[in-house]
Order: sequence, then structure tokens, then C-alpha cells
Amino acid sequence: MPHPTKIVLLACLVAGVLCTTLGAAKAPDEAGVRDAENRWSEAFISGDTDSLEALLDASYVSVNTKGHARGKAEILKLAHDYATAHPGEHAKPLPSSSTIRVIGDAAVVQHHGDADTSVDVFYFSDGHWHAWYSQHSSFEG
Repeated sequence: MPHPTKIVLLACLVAGVLCTTLGAAKAPDEAGVRDAENRWSEAFISGDTDSLEALLDASYVSVNTKGHARGKAEILKLAHDYATAHPGEHAKPLPSSSTIRVIGDAAVVQHHGDADTSVDVFYFSDGHWHAWYSQHSSFEG
């Protein structure tokens, strides 16, 4: 029978390898939201619907500048169609003009453009940020 200390050390080693391999749950922070936004943009542009499926909440809704609400399924189709029409295109990182506010297990990201603004709402669950809602608005400068 192995010594109990060796068993404990082996268990810690296995747990450490699993956490490193599987990605240990992270705390909700601004860097994680920024990463989620960047992965989201890249997944949409490249048509990576598997990544979008994991990132977008089942009840995700995006309301465009004309007030048209699109659910998750429609966003996945739009991503596929966009990537098909723009093969090899990649997303740009989240611009510095965007602001991120983390409030506990929730986050709000505001994007500021020359003629529009938008807000993405996230929640943190199971070690990952999930997009729940987006609102896009245009304005005249």
C-alpha cells in the first residue's frame, strides 16, 4: 500500500494538471470581458459558430439600430453568412474607446463609434463570460 503522503501528492499533481489542461475557473474581471469581446468578434467574422454557441446565452438578443431584435440562431446564421462572403477576414481587437464595467458577476461594455454606440451585457458563470444582450443605436454628431 502506498504511503498516504504519496497519495495526497499524486492527487494534487493530477488536480493541477487537470486545472491547467481544462482551464481553471477564473474570477470575473475586466481582462476576461475584453477577451470574451475579442473572441466574440473573431468568431463572428470567421464564422466560428461553435465558439459563438458557447459564448452567447441561449436567450441572447441583439437589437440593431432600427430596433430589429435578433435571437441567437439568427446571429449564428449571420456569422456563417458573413464569413462565407468575406473568407479569410479577421476581427480587430476591442478598441480603446470601448469601456468595460464589471459589477460582481455582470459586465457592461459600451462601444463608441463616430455615428453609433452600442452596449453588450454579459454574465459570469462556470468560469466564463456569456453574452446575454446587445443594443445598438445610431446618432447624429
